Amino acid sequence: MNKLIKLGKRVVAGALLCGAMTFGVAGAEPAPAIDGMEALREVISAPAKQDTRVFRQDLQFFIPALRADLGLTGYTKGHNLRVSGDLELVFIGDDGSTTDMTFPFFLDQKKKEMTLYFKTDKEWKKFQAPTLAAAATDEIVTPDEQEVEEILSTVKSATVLRETDAQRTLLVQLDNEKLADLIAQYSKQNPPDKGTADDAEVHNAFMDCLEKGMRRANIWYTWTVDKSDWRTITMSYNLSSLVQETARVALEQPHAWPKAFDDFLERIAFYSDMKTYTIFLNDDAKKRVELPAEAKNATLVEDVLSDDATNVK
Repeated sequence: MNKLIKLGKRVVAGALLCGAMTFGVAGAEPAPAIDGMEALREVISAPAKQDTRVFRQDLQFFIPALRADLGLTGYTKGHNLRVSGDLELVFIGDDGSTTDMTFPFFLDQKKKEMTLYFKTDKEWKKFQAPTLAAAATDEIVTPDEQEVEEILSTVKSATVLRETDAQRTLLVQLDNEKLADLIAQYSKQNPPDKGTADDAEVHNAFMDCLEKGMRRANIWYTWTVDKSDWRTITMSYNLSSLVQETARVALEQPHAWPKAFDDFLERIAFYSDMKTYTIFLNDDAKKRVELPAEAKNATLVEDVLSDDATNVK
């Protein structure tokens, strides 16, 4: 169970940090009806008109043995980001018994500095991640012309599902091969540099499966924007295909995983469901994003996924 939870922590931590970065602001002047790719380009490339935004993000993952719900509220102001939320896990045993776990967390990013606060058992810990802070800053600011082209290069197709005087809704199909190339590039540029040799081996095996799974996956999202100022209203990603295909690749490489993972991987490969939902809120919702008083004296840790940080025995 320890190894299973540790691997799960890697997946969930990645999903948490990636999920917290789907808050990009869009802006543009109203334009005549255009085709899907041009409509997407217009939304992505226009300058933001609002310096602050509040959003609600939910990530839901389910297999017969596990349900995970990641819920967070985020607040952006300029190049800064604050996020507060909870990760709730329910493990379902073969005998029908259940084990519940809840992990509160808080993320504070100020330009080039980022601190992740999280609570395990009864103690708050914190982890500093300047690299992720830089990535978050890139997401918040309006992309330049080159960055717009890079974003569009990861899109296979875009369709305008609904166009009214007030809103535009897009269905965007992502280019899985291009995204897989980016995963391979990221993995090469960011090799595991901490933990045991076993941790590094598992990390490399997981990234390899993720890359190959991405090449088989079918990933899309819907995006609704407000045409008065072209801000995001809602966003929804369907990631089920990605997690299923990644698990199927892992099943084809049994030497990389403990035998005990087989049943867990089979459930992910054939029965899993994973989606994310983002809704932008009124400004007064920012009062929900506050660092808990008890977290202000959190213990600093060097690795958010270590046993010392998470107290998983």
